[in-house]
Amino acid sequence: MKILFSELVYIESQREYIKIVTTKTAYLSKMSTHEMEALLPATRFKRIHRSFIISLNKIDSYTAESVEVNGMAIPIGRGYRDVIENL
Repeated sequence: MKILFSELVYIESQREYIKIVTTKTAYLSKMSTHEMEALLPATRFKRIHRSFIISLNKIDSYTAESVEVNGMAIPIGRGYRDVIENL
């Protein structure tokens, strides 16, 4: 399945699978978030939690604890707070 970077909203880890959420639909794939993170351009996507990678272009708002992407509140992990502070 070919997914454009511009359509990608966020990626959520679900044990040995990942849920890839796009502007149109969601997909389930059997790979790790580490594998997916290696495939994505670091300038457009950031890991903000052990279980979440988000598209920087799709951020609506953010606080110290969470990021809102397309109406979905995604938590920011303690070890990833510096990622949001450096935006």
